[in-house]
Amino acid sequence: MWPRQTHHHTRRETILQLLEKSLSKTVEVEVNDSNEEKCKQLGLKRLKIEDKKLFDKYVAEEEVNLCDYSFANNYIWKGSIELLWKIINGNFCLFGVTTKGMCMMLPPLGKNDIQNTLDECFLLMREINDSNGFESYVNYAHEKFLNFFDNSSYRIVESYPDYIYKTSDLIKLAGRKYEKKRNEINYFKKNYVVSFERFLSKHIADALLMIDQWKREKVHESNLLNHSEAHYGYGLIHEAEAAKCAVIFSEEMGLNNGAVIIIDGRIEGVTLGERISANTASVLIEKTNNNFHGMPQFIYQQFCASHFSDVEYINAGEDWGIEGLRRAKMSYHPCFLAKKFLIYKK
Repeated sequence: MWPRQTHHHTRRETILQLLEKSLSKTVEVEVNDSNEEKCKQLGLKRLKIEDKKLFDKYVAEEEVNLCDYSFANNYIWKGSIELLWKIINGNFCLFGVTTKGMCMMLPPLGKNDIQNTLDECFLLMREINDSNGFESYVNYAHEKFLNFFDNSSYRIVESYPDYIYKTSDLIKLAGRKYEKKRNEINYFKKNYVVSFERFLSKHIADALLMIDQWKREKVHESNLLNHSEAHYGYGLIHEAEAAKCAVIFSEEMGLNNGAVIIIDGRIEGVTLGERISANTASVLIEKTNNNFHGMPQFIYQQFCASHFSDVEYINAGEDWGIEGLRRAKMSYHPCFLAKKFLIYKK
């Protein structure tokens, strides 16, 4: 059995841990020349939009309901991390690398000789990490994956889980436990003249402006509140860039499910999502102008009702170790939490 430790490590922390600490380097983080040459020698290829079809083929065989097992949910962070991949023993292996080091963004995708594949992946990561003093690890292993190899050679650490909801609960918001959500939605509909529209390419430019405004307000708010979470404000900047990437490349990444809220001719909210398994959809991004009370609740309900009513579950992702986000996700009463694990070499 693997140890049931809780380790405060999330997708955001993975990214921040790999990034330089200087806030002056906020968008593009480049791999230094020596690491770039090493990556080429190791046969690693840069992840491109054209690789989505191959990635999706491998993911489909995993049958996992975790939001991390999505091309889009990895590709949108390309402005923060260099994403590289390689086929090893017939498995698709995805890595993230910057000047600080390399990790695996997902465990090997495929079920071919996983034991030896993991060993090869760690050897490959150490080619980059040993000179930097960065510890190699694998992100977001699903629970079944832990049965595919001998755990005794590895340290398995439980990470933050994904929050999974019954779609029907998010649409109906029935009963006393959702009374506050209903009240917030009713307030929003009563006080604002709102247009809820399907996200289209014509919305891209205005959606990007709205996300920039969201970023400025959130960073200002975090400075005022003096958030204790490590690199909170820095993370917001990269989160905004990831959201913008999702908007810009929505069509290429197959994000065909999306919506915007328009008030007085301006986009004040945007959300994008996708189906990640036969019975589960994921809300990839949701950004709203918090000056409009009740908008987050309204856009969430309407998006689920208009795009995912035929899907049994909604995956809202993890809480990134942020207490306010944890409370917000718990307030929707998940039906279960999907476990995720990190894998370190002993």
